[in-house]
Amino acid sequence: MKQTLEEVAKENILFNHRTVDRTLSGGNLAQFGITNFIQGAEWQAKQSPWISVKDRLPQTDDDLYIVLDARTNPPGCGVCDFNPKTETWIDYDYNIIYPTHWMPIPSLESNDNE
Repeated sequence: MKQTLEEVAKENILFNHRTVDRTLSGGNLAQFGITNFIQGAEWQAKQSPWISVKDRLPQTDDDLYIVLDARTNPPGCGVCDFNPKTETWIDYDYNIIYPTHWMPIPSLESNDNE
């Protein structure tokens, strides 16, 4: 189970509080805050199920995928097939599309415990 933002924030501040000089002030205190903010932002980015097509593409064409085009306003979302040989995304009308992000369609079983 994923941790909540509050749980991670508490762990992070406790860890940093134990490992940092408690006499921080001024610029050092500001840097401490910046470091904590960056760590939180990095953690939050890992919680998203969306995978950038720049980072990784699906390895197989066994499944359909949910895709997102974040360049449009509002962002467009749909279900597509992916061909790993040609690295192309095909929608239900057999159009080639160019998404910015994708994710596997979650199984219904993964929602049983919610």
